[in-house]
Amino acid sequence: MKKIKSADDILDEILQSLGFTKDLELAKWLDVSAPAISQARKKEKVPESWLVRFAAQTGCSLDALLFEGSASSAPDGTETVSVPVCSGNPDLTGSADANEFFLFRTQWLRSLGDPENMFLLKAAGDSMSPVICHNDLVLVDRGRTVVVPHTVFAVAIDDEWYIKQLETLPGHRLILRNFNEKYPPIEIDMRGEYADSVKILGKALWWCHTV
Repeated sequence: MKKIKSADDILDEILQSLGFTKDLELAKWLDVSAPAISQARKKEKVPESWLVRFAAQTGCSLDALLFEGSASSAPDGTETVSVPVCSGNPDLTGSADANEFFLFRTQWLRSLGDPENMFLLKAAGDSMSPVICHNDLVLVDRGRTVVVPHTVFAVAIDDEWYIKQLETLPGHRLILRNFNEKYPPIEIDMRGEYADSVKILGKALWWCHTV
């Protein structure tokens, strides 16, 4: 069984990797208060959001950061980036409870955009099949929210999120289309009473499924 590193060891490793010498420098980089770093050391618990940000920024895997004797790269030495899988309803920042992560090759992921803006969702239902199927993983970039016609996006409506192909029409109308023809498109008046309940979470960059 792998032995987890202490909070001090984890934070010191992050400091060294970023070229910092003081906790204050790390606090500024994380955009938290200096006492927050002290509390993490005292309570022996490094917040998950700090770990995910560091992993996405540097390409270090979470295993390498958390456990002694873990590698920070793929078996062939290729650098990797950890991307969280949202297990709840993500908000506009793509944040949600994440207890699962997938590793991607750093070079490939950065060719798509900023890894720090990315998160994964699991598709639900068959409305987007056969292109995107139930339980498929969809990689979303929350930094891209401007609608490009006939492009797939993650969209939140009230407390639920959906993977849909979007299109805008004159009159400030937003069309949510499904790949499965048995489901009709959804039209929303973005100046109407439901406009405030619709939020575009980000553009879908990639998806996969097993057969």
